[in-house]
Order: sequence, then C-alpha cells, then structure tokens
Amino acid sequence: MAALALLSLAACASESVGTASASEPARIEVRRTAVATTLTATPIPIPTTSPTSTPTPIPTTAPTSTPTLVPTPAPTVAATPIPKPAGGFDAFAFLQRFTRDYSPRESATESELRAARFLMAELDGMGYETELRAFDIRRILFEVSVSPVPDGMAAALDAYRIALSGEGTAEGVIADAGAGLEGDIAPGGLAGKVALIERGAVSFEEKVHRAADAGAVAAIVFNNAAGHFRGTLATASDIPAASIDRDSGLRLRDAARDGEITASVSARPTVSQSRNVVAWTPGEDGAADVPTVIVGAHYDTVADTEGASDNGSGVAALMEIAKRAGARDYPFAIKLALFGAEEIGLYGSRRYADEMSADETAAALAMLNLDAVGSGDGFEATGDPDLTRLAQEVGEEIGERVLARPSENLGFTSDHAPFAAVGIPALFLYAEDLSRINSPRDELRR
Repeated sequence: MAALALLSLAACASESVGTASASEPARIEVRRTAVATTLTATPIPIPTTSPTSTPTPIPTTAPTSTPTLVPTPAPTVAATPIPKPAGGFDAFAFLQRFTRDYSPRESATESELRAARFLMAELDGMGYETELRAFDIRRILFEVSVSPVPDGMAAALDAYRIALSGEGTAEGVIADAGAGLEGDIAPGGLAGKVALIERGAVSFEEKVHRAADAGAVAAIVFNNAAGHFRGTLATASDIPAASIDRDSGLRLRDAARDGEITASVSARPTVSQSRNVVAWTPGEDGAADVPTVIVGAHYDTVADTEGASDNGSGVAALMEIAKRAGARDYPFAIKLALFGAEEIGLYGSRRYADEMSADETAAALAMLNLDAVGSGDGFEATGDPDLTRLAQEVGEEIGERVLARPSENLGFTSDHAPFAAVGIPALFLYAEDLSRINSPRDELRR
C-alpha cells in the first residue's frame, strides 16, 4: 500500500513541474479545476424519508450502492518491489504497536490526543518538522434512557439523534403513536409524553412534527426492519427525536402497554477539541507558493474498535511513506497530514483545507488520501480522474490490482473531499473490503 502511494507521489507531479526526463517520462499533467461542489460535514447522505430498508451506517462505511467498476487489466509482469531504505521501516510492525497501545482513538477525546502525540514524536524522530494543530468541535451529546427497565434491555438505549431535531432534555411517559400517521395521533393526545413511533409510510419530518403538534415533549422512532438506522428532518423541530433498532422499539411498546415506562431524551450541545498532526521536511515550509503534494490519513476511530484497517492501516502506510520520502529528493515539497475527528464529520481535513491560504491552495499539485487500505485483495481509487488513472498505472507496474470508482457513485467519502472542494486534485485510495470498518470486528488479526 505504501509502495503504491509512493510511486504515485513520485509520478503524479513530474510533468506539472517540468522535470520529466527521457528515462522516466511523465505520464500526466495534474490540472487544476474550478470548484463545482460544496462540501458538507456529513460523510454519508442521511435519508430524509422513512423507507422500509435499512440504510448503511455512517461514516466512511461500505458503499450503499454497487457502481460499475472499471477493472485494471491483470499485469503480465510484477515489478521488483521497492527496496527498504537503510534502517528500514516495517509498516506492519508499526501497525501492531499503534493498534496495541493506542486503540481505540475515539474522535476528540484524550485517547485521540495520546495517539496524536505519539505520531508527532515518531515523525520528529524521522527528522521532520512537526506541528500539533488543535481545533474546537461543537457536538451534541445524545442520550436516551428508560425507567423501569423492560426485560432484556439496558437503562441506556443505543440511540442516534435524528438530525435537526431539538436540543435540550425532555422526560415523559412513553405513549404508542403507531406509525405517526394522521389517524394515529389524536389532537393533544400526546401532551407531556414521549411518542414512540414506528418507522415507515411517511417521512421522519411528518412523524416528529405531528407528534410535537400533539403535545409530545420528545419522539423515539424505531426501525420497521431489523437493525439500526440514522435519519434527518427536512426542517428543525422543537422537540428532541431519537432513532433506535426494531427489537428495542418492540420491547418498549410491549412494556408501555403493560404499564407506565418513563423515557428521558437528552440532546446537549458541547464543545470538544481535536487536533491535526502536520509534518514537513526542514526547509520546505517556506514560501506559500512552493509546489506541494499533501499526503494525508485520519488517525481517529469510532468507539469500541481497534481501527486496524480504518484507519490504522492508512496511518502505517503514511508513516512508511514518510520514512522513504525523507531519503529522496522531489521537485516539490511534501506535507504529511494526520487528521483528527474524521469519523464524526471530516473535521480535521476540513479544518486543514479551510486554513490554507489562496497561494497555498494554488500551489498544491495533489492531495493523496489513504483511508482503510488494509483489508482485501486489491485497492480501489476515486477522485481526480488523472490521479485515478495514474494509480491504476502504478498498480500495474507493481503488481497490485486497482479498481476505479466514479466519485458520484460511492455513497461515502473521506478526507480527500475538503481538498477537492477547494479545487485541489485529490485521490482517495482504499482497500476493496470495507465490511468490518467502524465495528469491533475491525481487528488486527483480520
């Protein structure tokens, strides 16, 4: 994985800075394009309706649709592997240590900070200049609890906040509100209560607003199919609203029919801090107009996971690139960026891109993003078409299969997106097997 990215790094800007030679011809010219889209903070679009199927969980998860893949022709001859530099770097040994000592690394927490300091020290030891860039994140702490606790359940429910629902804390007796249809709720029939609503038939918008109009102080929407889901409203509501899995919803409904069950739904805004680790070769962080290639990977994880592939593998690959690139000369500067708080909305990469000056943005030749590159038999690439084609060419040269996916068909995104949004050619490289990311099954042994 590091070899693929390193060769792409060496090739992607050769013609753009006028250094191509007869022995190693340039293959593409990196072209700057106008910004055509506006970046949003949410990695995966959240449904605004209440379909019967269960959408894919957020963020950077497996695609929700299956786009047509562009296969890379099988290479006829595998290239000779790149030799390790003197005092070589073992990426897998690094991944083992990073996973053992710094997992999980939940976004914007003390454990994320410990990991950031470790990575900064590692890059310092390689001879890079480093900087820890802290930034604040406004988040909603969301909790749903019930009392008395029905059989087979815990007091604290595994619940998600329905986006754009109200903030604050509300408490009331649970009342069955059916599917939230017009005939399911009598006017004023939910006064002071928490509406328990089954998903389906109409949008979350209609369900939650109808419950609020009937006097509900909060709403809990449970799935109409197995598993959990996330949702959003089209317009903000006055009451907090939660989504829960189907089994929990059915248990609550049965318990509420047998006796009073009180629910507390809390959505409290809070400010937490995350940070980016940025590194560069001494002497290469001078004028803002110096041609630069940015290599990035996020280092945070969701809770309760080793994050071995997502994104310990991307971090390990970046660290190997750092070791090798430090011993080479390039006709451009290299910036290494380890992003925090990716898992909760690409906060680190968005902050990095937002802080770039106009000159820095104009001088950026490319951004290469490594995310979940550690699981599967091949790679997939998306983003700038020229860089995607280059990744396929390099894959052929070193005997690695690389499939190209159109960005518009992914159904998920990663830290390349903020850079693409400001017009920087960006490549997102990831492994083809994303089935275990964002879960306790994302383990090193797998």
